[in-house]
Amino acid sequence: MNKINAIIIDDKKVNIEILQQLLGQFCPSVQILDTATDIENGYIAINRHQPDLVFLDIELNGNTGFDLLKMFPNVFFKTVFTTAYSQYAIEAFRAQAIDYLLKPITIGHLQEAVTKAENFIQQQRQLRQAYTAPIVQTKVSLPTLEGFLFIDYNDILRCEASGSYSNFHLADGRKIMVSMRLKECEALLPDTVFYRVHHSHVINMNHVTKYIKGRVGQVVLTGNIIVEVAASRKDKFLQSIRKVW
Repeated sequence: MNKINAIIIDDKKVNIEILQQLLGQFCPSVQILDTATDIENGYIAINRHQPDLVFLDIELNGNTGFDLLKMFPNVFFKTVFTTAYSQYAIEAFRAQAIDYLLKPITIGHLQEAVTKAENFIQQQRQLRQAYTAPIVQTKVSLPTLEGFLFIDYNDILRCEASGSYSNFHLADGRKIMVSMRLKECEALLPDTVFYRVHHSHVINMNHVTKYIKGRVGQVVLTGNIIVEVAASRKDKFLQSIRKVW
């Protein structure tokens, strides 16, 4: 997985150095961005670096790690508490800590804590990516006498000109007449999927099942629907259909 950005907060520099060494040697996925020895500088470091994970001592020069957490309206990082005192364990897990490591920290327990953090942070990243991923729009809005009809363009077999109107022929057999010229309908549809094979026909390339050679040429669509391909458009159409197939 990607690196976990972390900060160490401990009131003893020697403890910070030991933890840095252990992480560097046995937990290479963790990247230490900064360290602090009190809650004031810890607060500044967290806001500056926006870490994924904080290794947080509990007793900090008259304050506690819990005091630091209370300084954040929304705790956006995960916490692994590090302490020499076991009596804070319940309070630590109430603070939704990933883990609670007693000093002196053993390699095995440290690796277990980092693995828990990796799994949780990876899940959060995936959820954020899913939430922020662009929504693929597959519907088109067709003006009808009653208002607007929203159709998934994957369900459209073809669009056929009918004077100043156009007919949308759907895969389920429906025909929808709209007060738009074929050129306007063509502009609504993605050109990576739809192709104008004739002055009066735009077809959905994903519904083409066969091409029949001839002076004019014909395409067969889903449901055995046959549409002529204009001679002037045949060469470009064949180039396009080869890309699809």
